[in-house]
Amino acid sequence: MLFPYTYVPHQMEKMQTYIDFIFYEVWSKAPNSEYGIHLYEPCEALCKIMEELHRRDLAGDLREGSGKYFYESINKIFNAFKQLTQAEIDQYKQGFDSNNRVEELCSGSPEHVPMVYVGIGNNKKALNDEIEKFFKNLYSSGFFNLAFVKGIIGSDLGQYYKDFVRKNDTGICPFCGLHSIDGEYDPTRDAFDHYLPKSKYPFNSVNLKNLAPSCDKCNSGNKRDQDPLHDSVSRRKAFYPYAAEKAEFDFSVIINGKYWPQLEREGIEVNLQSTTHPEELNTWKELFGIEQRYAAKCCKKNGGLNWLSRVIDEHQNYNLTIPTMLDAELKSAEASPWVDANFLKKAFLEGCKHAGLFNAKPKVEADHDEW
Repeated sequence: MLFPYTYVPHQMEKMQTYIDFIFYEVWSKAPNSEYGIHLYEPCEALCKIMEELHRRDLAGDLREGSGKYFYESINKIFNAFKQLTQAEIDQYKQGFDSNNRVEELCSGSPEHVPMVYVGIGNNKKALNDEIEKFFKNLYSSGFFNLAFVKGIIGSDLGQYYKDFVRKNDTGICPFCGLHSIDGEYDPTRDAFDHYLPKSKYPFNSVNLKNLAPSCDKCNSGNKRDQDPLHDSVSRRKAFYPYAAEKAEFDFSVIINGKYWPQLEREGIEVNLQSTTHPEELNTWKELFGIEQRYAAKCCKKNGGLNWLSRVIDEHQNYNLTIPTMLDAELKSAEASPWVDANFLKKAFLEGCKHAGLFNAKPKVEADHDEW
């Protein structure tokens, strides 16, 4: 990715602490326990939540959207865990631990092997189906939006998003750099992408370190539920959205002069290389269609055509030579790389310069449909 997000510690981390407790202190101890509210007493806040759900259940007021799904699913999985051997429970524990170490998984650490739904608990399909259903629907079930749950947690995802984008205020999607991310004053908010897809990996669907806002083009249009950790053959490395340091790579756009004075997709080649993170870079390019999307941007009127026009047409408006105008555009782009895809604009204009397009001084018409 172009740059990492800064992780924002938040009250919403309680979501994962509750899931940790349920997994380790309730489900994992099921063979030697009887289910009841007493199991939650060591975690006071979660115990209050479960007591309220239990009260609603006894009153016949536990409906869909009121915590019914959460309450009943925990009980179902507990009863299934009662049938497991200790060795089988240890296998689930290992998967739970590994899948919540998102940074280590992205780095390819051999000490932490990611667990997918199809790889857990041999011959435990019924249990695995319940686990998959539970973790896939933790958000959509509405549990964390219940008023009394939000009151106990002290926040909600909407507030977390505002606090997040207040800290991460570039306003641009770091997975592509082409589209904006809603800020704290926007009436809407972009979706939190499950970086390790919840459709493939159990146990981390409410882990904030696996949630990163991304634009709709990246989230729904390109990445979707593709797996950052595995290609079609083996495990691979991927950029960690909250890495401590930004990865460095070389970025160039090559313009094939034979397509001039038109800009066509066939005449543009985008190259990204990294000597420090080559595998992560390749994963990023594949997941998000980076090179193809950047090349397409270079062919658009609000992209490469406009950038070129700024140099060729407007140098006279500023009473500058084309080389001077080009230099000013390059310096401006370098100063603000994440504004209006300036990082791509700079590479594109340098590619045009290298191809000798500015030497020809072609006339760029106001209407660029025909050049």
